[in-house]
Amino acid sequence: MLKLKLSELRQRYTLGERDFTQTDLSGLNLSGLNLEGVNFQGVNLQGSNLEGVNLEKANLKGANLTNCSLYRANFYGANLSNTNLVYSNLKEANFHHTFIENACFDYVCLERTDFSQAYLRNISVEGTQFTKTDLTDATLIDVNLSQAYLSDIYYSKLTKLCNCFQPEAISENCLNTSETRTDLVMSA
Repeated sequence: MLKLKLSELRQRYTLGERDFTQTDLSGLNLSGLNLEGVNFQGVNLQGSNLEGVNLEKANLKGANLTNCSLYRANFYGANLSNTNLVYSNLKEANFHHTFIENACFDYVCLERTDFSQAYLRNISVEGTQFTKTDLTDATLIDVNLSQAYLSDIYYSKLTKLCNCFQPEAISENCLNTSETRTDLVMSA
């Protein structure tokens, strides 16, 4: 895995390069950068500061984002499948219209985080705090929310939850919500 310095990343991105697969960017301060459309597949970003970074339409498949600060980061339309985000701060991050499958969001702060129109499947959320999180029109499949802390969740008639609670907590396999922008208060 090639270790890049911040100056190298900036220079190469500015010159039009978008493919940074399998590089090591751990511990870097990438805050505020515009990295729209970047290919960070398999990239190690562990411990990096990505506050306010623009990763719109980025490929982060298999990336290591453990213990990162992603406050107000923009992931609009990004692919975060097989991504590890354990112990990261995702407060006020934008995951609108993202695709996330087989990822780990354990012990993550999702306060005022936007997952509207996102597709989440087989996501681990143990110990994760969903506070004022927007799930409007989102699809969640096999996301065990009974292991998370939920408070003031926003959702719509098109929000779809499938296999998101332990069997004893819900009688049907799938739940389509029936209220528009209504608070859901639930404790783990």
